[in-house]
Amino acid sequence: NIIIILLKQCLPSAIPIVQSSNDDVYLWRMGNEAPTDRFSTAKTWRVLHPPNPPVYWHAQIWFKGRVPKHAFIAWLVVWNRLATRDRMRGWGIDVSPSCLLCSGLDESRQHLFFDCTFSAEIWTYFCSRLHLSPPVLLEDCIRWLKALSSDTNTLLVIKLVFQAVIYMVWRERNSRLHTNICRPAQNIINDIKKTLRLRLDPISRNMRL
Repeated sequence: NIIIILLKQCLPSAIPIVQSSNDDVYLWRMGNEAPTDRFSTAKTWRVLHPPNPPVYWHAQIWFKGRVPKHAFIAWLVVWNRLATRDRMRGWGIDVSPSCLLCSGLDESRQHLFFDCTFSAEIWTYFCSRLHLSPPVLLEDCIRWLKALSSDTNTLLVIKLVFQAVIYMVWRERNSRLHTNICRPAQNIINDIKKTLRLRLDPISRNMRL
């Protein structure tokens, strides 16, 4: 067949198979690292999925000494991923827009955690005792936390308070939604104080709100 003959003429000459008494060895190279005969699933994942640079508020949420469940809810709040009523209505779910804590304005992240009179009473209590005047907008508050005192103990207390208030307000909101039981802000304040004392006692028994 003339076509096959022409194709063979176009192909390069076959390279002789290297004869060796040694077994073949597979080498793996991850990025700029030296080749190795050991395969690492973790390194392969990191090469294929390089992490994004940390967000500017990383240390304000994932700090050493945090309460894990408080940090998780605070993380969701910063990303605006909680199922607040404004978001639920945006998904097409037919729910009342009213805030469950004050029954006044529409529920949103900013309103629920900062503008609501119920939340504001809690913030006022702790800010007055810590002699703080934080901004009232979430984004500004996160930046404010980043620029606070460099004293480690003071900063830890402030971050713990911030996350505890966020967590307890969200818990009270959900409790009212599912049980119709409404507790006054002072009860929430007492819960936060108890939680913070339990968290701070192992660190320093002299630190009290």
